[in-house]
Amino acid sequence: MKLTAILAISIALALTQARALDARQADAVDATETSNTSRYDAFHQPNDFERFPAPASTGGKAWQEAFSKAKDMVAQMTLEEKSGILLSHDGRCVGNTHGVDRLGIPDLCLMDGPTGVRPGSGISSFPAGQAAAATWDRDLIYQRSKAMGQEFFDKGVHIALAPVSAGPLGRSPLGGRNWEGSYPDAYANGVYSYESVRGMQDSHVAATIKHFIGYEQETSRNPYTVSSDGGQEPISSNVDDKTMHEVYLAPFAQAIRGGSAHVMCSYNKINGTNACGNAQALNGLLKGEINHQGAVISDWGGIHSSLDVLATEMSAPGTGFAGLFGDYYSDMPQLVNNGTVSEDRIDDACIRILTPYYWLGQDEEHVPPEVVFNANNYYEAEDTYKNVRKPDTAQLIHQIALESAVLLKNTGGLPLNNPERLAVVGALGDTANSECGATGTGCDYNTSLLTMGGGSGWSDAPYIVTPLDALKTRARDANFELSHALTYDEEVINDIAGRADSTLVWLNDWAEESADREDLTIGEEQSMMLEAAVHASSNVIIVMNSPVVDIEQYAEHPNVTAIVQAHYTGEAADAVVSALFGDENFSGKLPYTWGKRLEDWPNNTIVTTDDNNPQAYFDEGVFVDYKWFDKHEIEPRYEFGFGLSYTTFECSDIKIADNYKKDDMAIQDTAEPFEGFDGSNSLYDVIKTVTAIVTNTGDRKGSEVAQLYVTLPGEDMPVRELRGFEKIRDLDAGESREVSFDVTLKDLSTWDVQRQMWVVPQGDFVFHVGNSSRNLPLNATSSF
Repeated sequence: MKLTAILAISIALALTQARALDARQADAVDATETSNTSRYDAFHQPNDFERFPAPASTGGKAWQEAFSKAKDMVAQMTLEEKSGILLSHDGRCVGNTHGVDRLGIPDLCLMDGPTGVRPGSGISSFPAGQAAAATWDRDLIYQRSKAMGQEFFDKGVHIALAPVSAGPLGRSPLGGRNWEGSYPDAYANGVYSYESVRGMQDSHVAATIKHFIGYEQETSRNPYTVSSDGGQEPISSNVDDKTMHEVYLAPFAQAIRGGSAHVMCSYNKINGTNACGNAQALNGLLKGEINHQGAVISDWGGIHSSLDVLATEMSAPGTGFAGLFGDYYSDMPQLVNNGTVSEDRIDDACIRILTPYYWLGQDEEHVPPEVVFNANNYYEAEDTYKNVRKPDTAQLIHQIALESAVLLKNTGGLPLNNPERLAVVGALGDTANSECGATGTGCDYNTSLLTMGGGSGWSDAPYIVTPLDALKTRARDANFELSHALTYDEEVINDIAGRADSTLVWLNDWAEESADREDLTIGEEQSMMLEAAVHASSNVIIVMNSPVVDIEQYAEHPNVTAIVQAHYTGEAADAVVSALFGDENFSGKLPYTWGKRLEDWPNNTIVTTDDNNPQAYFDEGVFVDYKWFDKHEIEPRYEFGFGLSYTTFECSDIKIADNYKKDDMAIQDTAEPFEGFDGSNSLYDVIKTVTAIVTNTGDRKGSEVAQLYVTLPGEDMPVRELRGFEKIRDLDAGESREVSFDVTLKDLSTWDVQRQMWVVPQGDFVFHVGNSSRNLPLNATSSF
């Protein structure tokens, strides 16, 4: 890039920071106020597009050539052609823009989703995002997204509606879509978002991070899901300024640094204004502060007015789905001609949609779509079968599923060493059918193996090798007796569990889009199964494919000798079996906190009300998940980052060094304001490096996740916050290895509501290293 272009981008970023700072400072309130009528005032301003206009895109530092090409193309279009690019319509894909044939621009194909191409045949079904998060392995997260992106590309998809970033983050354990996301921690979620975006776009498919922002519940999420009389408003997520920046915006900032092409706005309101028409959130925070250069795409039915184009570039599904969600944006030429919307805004919206198309080289090498989305027969076409699966992708999926399994308890039940008789009880029947993947559609899963949750995040697996299949093969090869009961029958369970060496009890729980879970229970039938097994056997191993569930009465039961959380594994449901028998070691860690009871979490994290204008107040502030448990000294059943192994590890010799390194990880730069900005430095520059030694003190090879937490100085701060993690692979018994964590300026900063910028608090910083949020044997203090 020429020096003049670099200087121009730097000046543009500085001006963006200054303008955004001026606008925000006018709205700043005292960060110490905490009542519902004051702490949210900074974001409860009228939806003011004069104060927060959509900034014109520049292409950022990475997209200059593509930006110029997109700008030239848009300059040649008629107003009608430009308007068509902003409006999705019925076609082969779940979303389809109008192409401009005379300029060689095709209809752009948009498809779900976060576990693979949906719907589709000849594709892979990947482990859920939460499962990938449980590996705590950056490279596996990246490789998962890259392999998934390749299948999108090979199917002719231009824009993948994935990954899920901090929407939902996972504020409540009952959230229906938590399984699609990753961590309820801003730092870890940011790592996941960054790596997932890079992986997808390294396969030349545009990533769409979602759902922006504060999308933390399904209940009352959108009028079309809660009422047909038009009087119901979406839930309003009311988030104070500090919490917005430190918890919910931070992961999206990392996704933008990863170069995310697009962002999907969410169904909910944000502090009283619909997300997809929210000037302050989309123009001020997203396009201004974190410098998003691509488009904002509405969630399906998230547009409530054609004037939302002042913040959201693409209306989806637009006129698609037989007009079910209205025909917003179809009147765009009239709105421009009568002066309601400027043509410059339409031009910029088109440029934002097309720039990533050129940057990813989709104009040079991209097959026509080989997918068909027959949404209730709104569009019909022949589905040409095309198998895009790769042999190494199946191996990758198996590895992710294996490493996502978390060993929560083991008092000798595992590994299963040469059993003579093994009993299996529970949810290992036929896998839940594809109807479970229809948004808002329930299905019978009581005895089914669950490989993922329901809704638009579902993907159809080409096959499922169930754990029962794998156990049968082992029984044959190792010559042991295998008995199973897949439904509740107390007499059968007493019989097979009573005479078995070990009894495996498989549990599940369903989570889906459009509905939040009502509680943490596993249901009456599964409860009876588990109780019968524990009564009949003194060696019960519980395995779960589920979100967090209540197993408290069995967690310390002497007859329960092991507990495993296997998550939603996608097509590789059998992967955990090799760890149960000790062929492989467990290395997964919980990507969330597992409380003892629902009351351990903050009250009202899922708001259920008959009110036509429901409000969700995020009163816990920055204290989400483990930070809430720490603040209130609540003992979880299993803490954030926890996971056992067949071996043991120790950490030693913590060291802290001042070690300045310029940020070299950003594909695109953000424009976040921070104290000490001089036009050349970055909030993401490394300023310290923390090192420690990890030793395998057991008697077999294993992998460990070293975790760095920091206690920042100041009042009412979290007890500790994650600021680094590294998976140390395949440490032999007795082997030691150094782990290193780079700490950035932002890692040691907090959001100053008064000054509207990131600042480093004065005082001592305490650095902690260990293998979970509550097992941190190493501590060292340093100042900035």
